[in-house]
Amino acid sequence: PPLRGQSEGGTAPEPGPLSFRLPAGAEGMGVLRRGRFTLSIPERKMWKDGREIVLTPTEWTLVRLLMEREGYSVSRDDILSEVWGRFYVGDLKVVDVNIRRIRQKLEDDPSNPQIIETVWGFGYRWKRSVP
Repeated sequence: PPLRGQSEGGTAPEPGPLSFRLPAGAEGMGVLRRGRFTLSIPERKMWKDGREIVLTPTEWTLVRLLMEREGYSVSRDDILSEVWGRFYVGDLKVVDVNIRRIRQKLEDDPSNPQIIETVWGFGYRWKRSVP
């Protein structure tokens, strides 16, 4: 394969963010794959369709929590405890605000979310990937 900045056939590389490919056998080494998304736990990075998505530390932790529990509903209270700590004192809306920011980065159409579903009156769920 060509090196970064090079392309096959000697043509100029396409502009845009660098794409990412996992090394062979990386699955199970702290890497989560969910549909079009890859999350590297050791690197604390995320990719969609091979392009890196820049997340804040809080957003990354929240995405990891939902990806690890793919298909299961996670309550706002559980999200608050896991991401902000058991003794967080503040507005519960901090969860909703961060989910909205994450959707802006992950969803093709953030106003019609297909990846992170709202479980009304309860919390959120990372939608189970279709094989």
